[in-house]
Amino acid sequence: MAIVLSAVGLGLLAGVAVFEVDSLFTARSVRRAALGQLGLAPRRTKVSGRTWRSLRSRRAERQRRDLISAQLSPALSMIVGNLRIGRNVLGAIAEVTDAVPEPLQSVLREIVTDVRLGGTVEDVVMRIAEREANPHLKVVASALSLHAQHGGSLVEILESVTETIEEEDRLQRDIRSLTADARLSAIVLMVMPIVAVVVVTLLSPGYMTPLVTKPAGQAMSVSAVVLGAIGWRWLRALGRPEVTA
Repeated sequence: MAIVLSAVGLGLLAGVAVFEVDSLFTARSVRRAALGQLGLAPRRTKVSGRTWRSLRSRRAERQRRDLISAQLSPALSMIVGNLRIGRNVLGAIAEVTDAVPEPLQSVLREIVTDVRLGGTVEDVVMRIAEREANPHLKVVASALSLHAQHGGSLVEILESVTETIEEEDRLQRDIRSLTADARLSAIVLMVMPIVAVVVVTLLSPGYMTPLVTKPAGQAMSVSAVVLGAIGWRWLRALGRPEVTA
């Protein structure tokens, strides 16, 4: 009997939720149609589109930077191998260019092209490293500049740089695995209030209205959004500590 009552209760709850959702979208459609007839339909703003494109661009840049950092250590190992058999720096980079994947391949190809046009290897690498905002490339550029100014064995210098980069990559992987719980907690803590508001609105329409109509409710809503954003940034910072070579 209890199971039957529970099933009936869940069915009624689902029916109420579906009805409320349908009513919500129907009312919104009617309101938009009425405003359109009066010539008062709200205009779509381009701010959200620009913000979304900006976020996507920043994400793409971060992914490109991470890919270059991950591909740089194997490429340096191949460059060192070519230096050992007697090639110069430019020849070693040119030989390795076709053997590495994108996006590092285009970076190395640009280095070879600019050096052949008259630039120095260290200056070209530093300029590209600053443009890509890649700390690993900056370390390589500093090593090349050090060798150009003071001499020494370039093979040993690049081997040391390769070991440093590999150690930093290993530390980054360890940190990401150790901070996975913190990142998951950040996602859960940000999603839970939104889900709670949606569920309460569907089950009890009008219950959350004071949060957007009353001055005190508006202040509480703004404070919640600001504190949530601060907490999100804080947890992300704790979950992504910076490791520098």
